[in-house]
Amino acid sequence: WVLEPLGMDMGFLRIFTVLRALRLARLARAVRLEPGFKELWMLIHGLTNSARPLLWTWVIAVMILYIFSVAATELIGRQSDFLEDPHIQELFGNPLRSMFTMFQLMTLDTWAFDIARPVMEKQFGLSVFFVLFIFVGVFVFWNLITAIIVENAMKVANEDSSQKAKDMEEQKKHELKALADLFLEIDKDGSGELSMDEFFDALHNKKVKQMLDLLDLKVTDMKDVWTILDDGDGVLTIKEFSNGLRRMKGEAKAKDIIDVIKKLRHTSLHHTELRAQVEQFGETLHGLETDIKRVTTDTGEVLGLFHEMYHRLQHYIDKCDREDRASAKQRQKVRDATLVAAVAEEEADADGAGAEANQ
Repeated sequence: WVLEPLGMDMGFLRIFTVLRALRLARLARAVRLEPGFKELWMLIHGLTNSARPLLWTWVIAVMILYIFSVAATELIGRQSDFLEDPHIQELFGNPLRSMFTMFQLMTLDTWAFDIARPVMEKQFGLSVFFVLFIFVGVFVFWNLITAIIVENAMKVANEDSSQKAKDMEEQKKHELKALADLFLEIDKDGSGELSMDEFFDALHNKKVKQMLDLLDLKVTDMKDVWTILDDGDGVLTIKEFSNGLRRMKGEAKAKDIIDVIKKLRHTSLHHTELRAQVEQFGETLHGLETDIKRVTTDTGEVLGLFHEMYHRLQHYIDKCDREDRASAKQRQKVRDATLVAAVAEEEADADGAGAEANQ
């Protein structure tokens, strides 16, 4: 719209509109993280990274073509056997024609019937020249190009895997930070721990609902989530909350299953150890029970002895009491008899004294 009014031909500029096709490279970069386009991205990135090595490879190819074209011009085009042959002169008449012919040989385009065999009909020994060129220019050169592209593609794959791992690590840090910020927001008392009431009250928070939607969790599942996250102390720390909710995102991965298997294995080992300890405690209790029964039996026997000793002592005490009472009665009788005898003696003495006085 600027140059056309000036009468200038715009046809040569329209060729630059083809460069718009380069915008497709943006599309390839945009889908590089999609699993279905991984191979496409590797090929495109491998080709772009191979541009400089391929440039030097083509320089080597031109050198190979030039060397063999000069040799072909001298060995074929200027030989007396081929000077009168228009077909051979068209192929090897000068270095430029020979260079184009050698490039045709390098691509293996009808080289046997159109190039090599017409020459070999007159000079069969030149077959060594063609075989040598095919070995160097085809087998070595093209495999070298393939190796360069494959090497760069593998390098791109490794770099892409590293970049993908970095992106996933950055995403993990971002998610953990978002969950940590959410934890601090719903921690009403600022204790650094979430109680069950704080956890379920936070389900009415808009940010919590959005986070649950991103993690593919439902509000109705949060009771089970609390049971899974809680380690038995009745509260959730920021680490338990953040790591636990993040690991619940999406389907279970291989590492999660391996982690569960590992924990189950440890649980099984602890269960085995606990069972062995319980069996040991059972044997100890059984031994204690046997000892208690033996102590009970011995105690019963001792009590029997005590009862027998008590009865015998009581019988002895009763016997002693009876003997003491009998002795006391006997002593009382003796005293009474002595007293009666003393009284009678006094009376007798008194009666004797009175009789003497009467006389």
